[in-house]
Amino acid sequence: MKLTRAEQEMLDGTHGEAQRRAMEGLVQLGDAYGAEDMVEIGYAHVHPGMALYAQDVELMEELVEIGAKMVVPASANVTNVDTDNWRLTGAPEKLARLHQRGVEAHTKLGCASAMTCTPYWAGHWPTWNTHMTSIESGVTIFCNSVLGARSNRDGFFSVYAGMTGRYPRFGYHLDSMRVGTHLVHIEAPLETTADFSCLGFHVGKTVGTEVPVFTGFERRPSLDDLDSMGVTLAVSGGVSMFIVPGITPPFDSVEAAFAGAKPVEEISVGQSDIEAVYDLFAGDAGSAVDFVHLGCPHASFEEMKDYAGLLAGKKVHDGVEMWVTTSRGVRSMAAEAGLLKTIEGAGAKVITDTCPMSCHFARTTSPDADIELPEPPMRTMVLDSAKQAKYVRDMVRCETLFTSTEAAVETAVTGRFVPRFGQSGGGGRP
Repeated sequence: MKLTRAEQEMLDGTHGEAQRRAMEGLVQLGDAYGAEDMVEIGYAHVHPGMALYAQDVELMEELVEIGAKMVVPASANVTNVDTDNWRLTGAPEKLARLHQRGVEAHTKLGCASAMTCTPYWAGHWPTWNTHMTSIESGVTIFCNSVLGARSNRDGFFSVYAGMTGRYPRFGYHLDSMRVGTHLVHIEAPLETTADFSCLGFHVGKTVGTEVPVFTGFERRPSLDDLDSMGVTLAVSGGVSMFIVPGITPPFDSVEAAFAGAKPVEEISVGQSDIEAVYDLFAGDAGSAVDFVHLGCPHASFEEMKDYAGLLAGKKVHDGVEMWVTTSRGVRSMAAEAGLLKTIEGAGAKVITDTCPMSCHFARTTSPDADIELPEPPMRTMVLDSAKQAKYVRDMVRCETLFTSTEAAVETAVTGRFVPRFGQSGGGGRP
């Protein structure tokens, strides 16, 4: 790779062992992908050091000891425990203390807004053409698509990039990658963020890792709609960028999105395609549930307002555990606005830093034999996110039901599954 003088100095160890180690890893990454040089990044969303793994936490602490610092604005991804409210999630104290060490290490590194999968709702908003790095697929696709920043889907290299301010120039850092491949015609009315989640789930399975271009929306999608669609595109396929001409920068037309080329394929999405996703995670109307989760990805302030409005004057059923997951920043804003009082007053738990999927992962895969982990608390989980529904069904393997946000809240209040209007009531499957 061609390195600048400053980059070569980092590689030579002129600026310390931490930057030498980081630059060495980045050069190896660049060589593996045929990168000619590096870009300067302006933001990093980094690997959290999964709290259930003591060795991950120890690695972050080691980096701190050898002088590592984030040299660009940085945030850390969602992990396994709510630091401040770990008892609410049923986490063992020893695991919580391990997690707190990880958070402390990230703070010393210079990370803010730990630990969330939606750092943009907490104030990290990289602007158009900002080169960045991200451990989280949802952050990658939101920043690439909605904000026009430039990011790949990275692993621990996101930490090294944050420590050096550099990243190899390949993938979505190249103009040649940032063009449409598939043209998607929307022929269904999409009314809710859950509908957009269905759209992402359906299209992601078809386009894989390519770049879909969407046309035909009856109304302008909101930021929450685009977020919901994006994270599900990234999970059902491997999409890192989508384009909505006239909405996502810098594309003002379908022709511009394809840079003059013809689409590889044209896809039409009708109402039956949206309903098929709901039906994939359907259950019998009125069947008993014991867990309802809202906030995947971590909820925005606007979504917190919606949840509070839906829960106002109601109570979560005695037999139901209801979680609302969000970032610390949004939780603070919700508290100041009085939304937290309404949500928690209804009996829901507002959880930060983690989600049910991550908590379950901690319960079932911790390698530390001396940490006793309880069994997962849920038998039937209801969600308003097709992304989380796929994760829960594939990994938790409990009965997994997907519905709209409004119906999920009604399910939590009644203790019985409420399908989305028009959703068939076929039997759910684990």
